[in-house]
Amino acid sequence: MDGSAEVKTRRTAPKEVRRQQLIDATISAIAEKGISGTTMAEVTGRAGLSLGIVSLHFENKDNLLKSPLKHLAQELRDKWGLVQDNPDLGPAEKLWGILEANFHPDICTFDKVRVWFAFFGEAQYRAFYREMVDEFDTERAVAIETLLKELADADGRSDFDAFGTTQTIESLADGLWLGMMLYPEWMPLDDAKARLWALLSDHFPTRFAPGALPKMASAQ
Repeated sequence: MDGSAEVKTRRTAPKEVRRQQLIDATISAIAEKGISGTTMAEVTGRAGLSLGIVSLHFENKDNLLKSPLKHLAQELRDKWGLVQDNPDLGPAEKLWGILEANFHPDICTFDKVRVWFAFFGEAQYRAFYREMVDEFDTERAVAIETLLKELADADGRSDFDAFGTTQTIESLADGLWLGMMLYPEWMPLDDAKARLWALLSDHFPTRFAPGALPKMASAQ
């Protein structure tokens, strides 16, 4: 297909396809230029669409720039939700699957991680981040804490600090993302997952074998 035919196909695609094209192009632009450096012209140029289509789908530039975070948050929630809702998995498998979802190839791409940190870092959009993602973050934290309590109760460990361990896990996961983004040669994907596995094995060595490669059922 030549270039003009490809652009025509993009412009005549179904509404939901064009919307996703704009979101994908915004992710790409923000990953390269940051939120403040991303313009509507940059996004539509990458998507092969007209400026008018942005108004049709997002009304204005601000909504367009916010659209990737909504998309990425829901994408991550859907991924770990599949694990949480799987009745065939035990608590250890669910716990690992929820954590591993952060590093699933569909979730943990260079561009997507850079977009997450763009919203972390830009003061103008930090409040929106809290508004958009707080419910998902809280839901995941509660799921992790609940599963940690289940594992601790099964081992008779009434003094186990499930809340504090959840905070540690969530902070480590964010830090691993940052390491992968800044120093990909130093922190490749498999090493990042192994660091999380090691933390779990410190607390539950009979369920997360020390030194073993993570091979449990997780997000697909």
